[in-house]
Amino acid sequence: MTLLSTIDIREDIFETITSKFGFNILDFSPIDLGYLNLKWKIKTEKGHFFVKQYNKTRYPEQMIQGLETSLSHQSKLHSKGIPCPELYAYKEKYVIQSSSGEHFVLMELCEGRNIRPGTANEEQVYSLGKIIGQMHKMLNSKNTVQLPLHWDVRSKKSMMKNWHERWKEASSINCTNTLSNLEVQRKILESNDIDIFSQCEKGWGHWDLFVDNILFETNRVSAILDFDRMNFIYPEFDISRPILSCCLENEQIHMEKVSAFMQGYREYQKLSNQKLVRSIKLTWWKEAGWVRPAKVQHSSTIKRFNEENIWVGENWEDLEGIFSNIP
Repeated sequence: MTLLSTIDIREDIFETITSKFGFNILDFSPIDLGYLNLKWKIKTEKGHFFVKQYNKTRYPEQMIQGLETSLSHQSKLHSKGIPCPELYAYKEKYVIQSSSGEHFVLMELCEGRNIRPGTANEEQVYSLGKIIGQMHKMLNSKNTVQLPLHWDVRSKKSMMKNWHERWKEASSINCTNTLSNLEVQRKILESNDIDIFSQCEKGWGHWDLFVDNILFETNRVSAILDFDRMNFIYPEFDISRPILSCCLENEQIHMEKVSAFMQGYREYQKLSNQKLVRSIKLTWWKEAGWVRPAKVQHSSTIKRFNEENIWVGENWEDLEGIFSNIP
């Protein structure tokens, strides 16, 4: 199999867009965010669009149908008023195949900007909570079919095995900071089991809601992006993941922002303080494996997730108290 260069892939996809949609691409600029997948902003005589190629390593052929399902949810949410990009389908498929077998998607280029983690203002997180609550209501209120979970909580035994591997890794290079953080994890894992998540609700969720996948304007969210991971899992991830991403700054959680998020979410869905804490612990459990020595952290996003996980671990026993005063 011949491996195509980045230029070859781009030209192949752009030629496909022109032949299938009739768009003449006048200019383009690459987008470097993300892992492996190639992305571009394109300018055409019919407007500006966003193009994303799905890397064959990350998205082998057997994953394409699942991706199509995720994108179909995005399209339905857009049609119902959720601020997310409009998708362009070809022969009723959102995942389009080029002449050389590259899979890609073509969608609306949304206005707005990304922000640094922890820097959202109260109006922005209120808007975000409201949109996520509305999205969850649309996805799950009439959903009576219990599908197999795309991902489930790892057992305590599996978590401890992974912990020992990371402990050996950190010990081998004498990474004292990581060893200290892993000691906090060990205490949590030894004193808890997955039964603490037994009441987690199952349903459709975005599953990747952090600041890189959210566009903001001054006082609101302008678009939710990247629905590729949307699946039938625990929607509670869509509560804790954006709260940690938007409200935790310099190892301090901004409670007024958390309260604003919850106020917005509660306009469409119930959200108790107890459920919030469970959601945060669920995200900690899923992302604990990212706490590793800095030299093996390969992206700023993973480093940020690492920081969030460390904060939750350090405050594990106090989370109920920390969030107890949210009205």
